[in-house]
Amino acid sequence: MLPWHAAIWQFLWQRKVKAQLPHALLFTGVSGVGKQHIANQFLTSLLCINPDQIGEACGYCRHCCLIKAGNHPDVLRVSPEEVGQRIKIDAIRKVTAFVNETALLGGYRVILMDPAHAMNHNAANALLKTLEEPTPQVLLLLVTEHPSRLPLTITSRCQRVLFSCPAHDMATAWLKEALPSSLTTGSDLTLLLRLADHAPLKAKDMLEKGVLKTRHDLYQLLTELSQKKRDPLQCATLCQDNNTEILLSLLMSWLMDLMRYKITQANLINTDYQAIVTVLSKKLSYPKLLRYMDHVQTLYAHTLHSIHLNSALLIEDLFIRWVQLCS
Repeated sequence: MLPWHAAIWQFLWQRKVKAQLPHALLFTGVSGVGKQHIANQFLTSLLCINPDQIGEACGYCRHCCLIKAGNHPDVLRVSPEEVGQRIKIDAIRKVTAFVNETALLGGYRVILMDPAHAMNHNAANALLKTLEEPTPQVLLLLVTEHPSRLPLTITSRCQRVLFSCPAHDMATAWLKEALPSSLTTGSDLTLLLRLADHAPLKAKDMLEKGVLKTRHDLYQLLTELSQKKRDPLQCATLCQDNNTEILLSLLMSWLMDLMRYKITQANLINTDYQAIVTVLSKKLSYPKLLRYMDHVQTLYAHTLHSIHLNSALLIEDLFIRWVQLCS
């Protein structure tokens, strides 16, 4: 159990004990706060034969073992066929058929849809009928970090459960316990959490992937390019082995700090680069900076939706545009 989930877990389990569970729950919150984690825990506990007093699954009964193996007959997981793609109406037709069947092992039947906002228009309309005509002992769990992308007709028929980020002290304590000391020693966990929007699981993933080093290397290149000490094509070659999505995310963080400093001169994420941000923010044109950021955000959206882009050309383009912006 993630420590910052305790109150949410107690709320969910008490609703189950009192037979007051709604037919649909909508788990929302930023990426990396643990929505998927608790959704999987909860569906396991609902089906477990021997949950403990606070509702945690035993982990060894027939139901728990089938869920671990991924073949429990009363659990249906719905997600895009490929990362970044849409959930189509065929997947919702399987949901409809699943809902109308009898539980093969007794008890609840659970549908877990993640990410729910990936449904296309036809799929969302097809799901609406299931939500309007709930079946007893069937629970639909929708997980999303973008609830605004779901139709109001869907969200209004679900009970929303909001996952907030934990307090800073709790998040840093958990990271120190969850990660090897070799990773946390000397790491700025406060900075890491700021980069991860204060979401501990996202911060853990970033540290394990070496994002702090990638960030240092990228920001050093951007600084030297702004000072005309580097060639953009040479810099692109140095970054060609990096994950494009991570590079774009770090670049957006850098640009947001430049915009923040121009407007408020406060609330920077990358406080260790405040000196260069101060110099650049005074030098750069706000309209041009805004256009460049729009371009970066568009590319980032394309990577999230698995739109094929030539990574090498994309990075070259970003550095060339950055040099032009700083000229």
